[in-house]
Amino acid sequence: MSEYQGKTYQDAVLKAQQDLNKPQAELTITVVDPGRRGLFGLGARPVKIEAVVKKVVEPATPTLSSSPEEVAPVQQEEPAEQTPQLIEEPVATEQPEGAPDGQLSPAEIAARHEQNLHRMSAAATKLVDYLEQAYRALGVDVSATVQSSGAKDVTIELNAPTPGRVIGYHGRRINAFEVLSVVFLNYQGVKDAQVTLDSEGYRAKRAQTITRIGERAVTDVIASGQAVFLDPMPARERKLLHKQLEDNLNVKTYSQGREPFRSVVIAPK
Repeated sequence: MSEYQGKTYQDAVLKAQQDLNKPQAELTITVVDPGRRGLFGLGARPVKIEAVVKKVVEPATPTLSSSPEEVAPVQQEEPAEQTPQLIEEPVATEQPEGAPDGQLSPAEIAARHEQNLHRMSAAATKLVDYLEQAYRALGVDVSATVQSSGAKDVTIELNAPTPGRVIGYHGRRINAFEVLSVVFLNYQGVKDAQVTLDSEGYRAKRAQTITRIGERAVTDVIASGQAVFLDPMPARERKLLHKQLEDNLNVKTYSQGREPFRSVVIAPK
């Protein structure tokens, strides 16, 4: 039995295996001194062990059987002879008369337009019932009637004994119901619809009011040289102002903010 030492137990065992020249050996280890690390290297003492070979593990080597059987080489099957297949040329489809390649024929366009008209008509009928029920929930007795209907637009007249409660303060209620109507039609399958709700000629009167507001704002901008910020308006009224002042040589217009609080700004050029 020989004595070995190292900083750790593993170091001492490794030295024992190397010294005995038996890396695969199983050793019988006896710890003589467990050693100590010390404090900051002071008083350190190495580990001491005594080791003797207990058993040598030899690597296993493959052996051949006494009567090996000959392994026949695997024969690869030759690929079957493939017969060439004829590729049929695509049959040219006859284009409808008057329709260039990739475009719809006038007949198809007319059919789709008719389908859109039918979809809007059915959705507008449901929208009328929805508006009457919604106003009734607010305590307003309203009779809704479809005035005109297209593929993407619809105009509905709202009649009530008290039009002011239908329209709301500065048109806020009727404008809010227009937004809800667009969402309702979208749910019914009519995308990007334009809805106009009117009551007792309110829209025409409001258009005249918007025109006067624009004229006064232009006067203020020219006099002060500073921009005028108008109150939030729905998209229809903002477009009316933009179109009214687009040819004015003294001012320019643009919109700012996010819906439903988007407003028009009139500024000097």
